[in-house]
Amino acid sequence: MKTRLIASSLFISSALLLSACDSGSSADTALNATKVLDGKVTMVMPDGFVKMPQDMLDVKYPAAQRPQEAWYVESEGGKVSIAFSVTGTAMKESQVPQFAAAMKQQLSPYSPSLSEVTVNGKKMSRLEMVTPSADGNIYNLMQLSSRDGKMLISTFNTTEDLKEKYAQAGKDALSSLNY
Repeated sequence: MKTRLIASSLFISSALLLSACDSGSSADTALNATKVLDGKVTMVMPDGFVKMPQDMLDVKYPAAQRPQEAWYVESEGGKVSIAFSVTGTAMKESQVPQFAAAMKQQLSPYSPSLSEVTVNGKKMSRLEMVTPSADGNIYNLMQLSSRDGKMLISTFNTTEDLKEKYAQAGKDALSSLNY
């Protein structure tokens, strides 16, 4: 299914970013809700996260798999990030669990766990797994949801050596997604 391939590619490219990111310019961090995706979505961004500049996005993600926006911990050399992709795929909220189950199957070599969550009144699915990279393992938390009838993929990634320090902050941030 083309939809699964697109979403899988976005997810995998998010993971690949972590092994290659280096410092870029910083942006203001927010203590409260941060506007993302041109202000259409808000999230309480964890301390230390700054918006990834477009030139860094261009270098780190292949064009076909590039998220619309990413935030990262500059002091960690880009090993920790949150990225957002709104796909062209039509997706109703009621279709998200089925799509997530298909993604889980496609990503089965990584033994993903799948859970359903409700965030600000909206039903979402989460895939959680560890994937290999050239620089070590990467912890991935992918949240799938429907926004304005399109698939919204929000991902939190960190290298395994920083998981203990950042994983809870990433989960908390995804749990604050609002639109």
